[in-house]
Amino acid sequence: MTLTTSGIFSGINTDDIVSKLMQVERQPLTVLQTKEAAYAAKISGLGNLLSSVSSFKSAVTALKDSNSISMKATSGDTAVFTTTTNAGATAAGHTIKVINIAFAQSIYSTTFANTTDSVADLSTYATQKLQIQVGSGIAFAITVDSTNNTLAGIKDAINTAKTDVTASIVNDGSGNRLVLASNKTGLANKIVIKVDEDNDGTFEENPDDQDMTGLSKLAFNPTYDGATGLVNGGIASLSQSLIPKDASLEVDGLAVTKSSNTITDVIAGVTINLKKDSAGATINLDVSKDNDALKTKINSLVGAYNSVMNTVKSLQGTSTQQGVLPADSTLRSLASTVRGVTTNTYNGSSLALLGITHDRNGVLSFDTAIFDKALAADDQNVMATLNSMATSLEPTLDTYIKTVIPDKQKGYGSTTKLLAQREAEMQRKLDKVELALRKKFNNLDATVQQLQGQGNYMAQQFAALSGNK
Repeated sequence: MTLTTSGIFSGINTDDIVSKLMQVERQPLTVLQTKEAAYAAKISGLGNLLSSVSSFKSAVTALKDSNSISMKATSGDTAVFTTTTNAGATAAGHTIKVINIAFAQSIYSTTFANTTDSVADLSTYATQKLQIQVGSGIAFAITVDSTNNTLAGIKDAINTAKTDVTASIVNDGSGNRLVLASNKTGLANKIVIKVDEDNDGTFEENPDDQDMTGLSKLAFNPTYDGATGLVNGGIASLSQSLIPKDASLEVDGLAVTKSSNTITDVIAGVTINLKKDSAGATINLDVSKDNDALKTKINSLVGAYNSVMNTVKSLQGTSTQQGVLPADSTLRSLASTVRGVTTNTYNGSSLALLGITHDRNGVLSFDTAIFDKALAADDQNVMATLNSMATSLEPTLDTYIKTVIPDKQKGYGSTTKLLAQREAEMQRKLDKVELALRKKFNNLDATVQQLQGQGNYMAQQFAALSGNK
């Protein structure tokens, strides 16, 4: 509880006096609060340092993983096909002619007036089934009952079952049609839909499963014309809107047929993604060393290096502006370790010979012209040098990230907690001191009030005596 002391009777501004007295009393608390703020700043600064060292280590690890220069594949026309590379790609030039890309089959039902119209006749068999299979894939059974026996309900049931087809409803102006599109391209991935209207577990066993009424309106297990791909017989309650087709192309003059537009096994280490036919044109595909990817990794290393060194300098401070960790041994040790990247020898070479050097202010830079010459002279030696550097530096950085910096943060954190406890104790004592001071001044004011009352009474008595004379 806080008492107010106004000094009404004494005429003394006791609130101001108590406030000034408490400022003196609080000086030790202010010292503790200043110390706690300083330790909090140290912890925050170490957090920034940890982040920058972690980024530097990631850049180092990326170079360690670059045991060989990656390859890149360049398409002469990305509108026709795009390319990516992986392990095993070899520098070479190729020619691609895309005759046609692969297509997925699409089929559609007869029309329904509303998407809520019933499909199956459940009057005799309350539960019926559809079986959907694409090519040699898994056959999925879809249960149809009173809960989903509508065009929309069956569409949702098919999509929920995650079969190899995607179901949708299209209104073409004449009515609503269930459309099923295969999720797989190629001739081998035709859609087959079988019906089991009596729900005995056997599909297409009787005429009811094939009569194009009730649920068999969705039956589709036809025969095809081998030349055109058109349906020419069998069970075909649905119609074919898109004919399945394999991709056809020529690679270096050799005919290639694939069921997918993503081709991974024609040119070693190269994935070709077909987009459209090339209209009879032959398109170049060039596989070459991807020096730019390696340069990007080195630029990341340079940027991360400079970030670490800038963080260290910021925490140490300058001659005119002291940092939060001005004489910290961890900072000195880390700076020395990181700086050694530019002066140490790796694989009998140095990063300076690869164009990675620092100026007189310690700022690291990367000369790509020098690097290109080093690659042209001996790219394997370049990779061995970078790998050696990364392999030697990574464990040390790991120690700073996992142990040294976190332990230091933990130590400062413990000190901060102790300071906070002492502050809380001191604040409780100060509250008691302030309360005692205010009580004293209130007592003083009460005493003054009492004396003033007595004085007034005596004055009145003297005045009365004087008047009786």
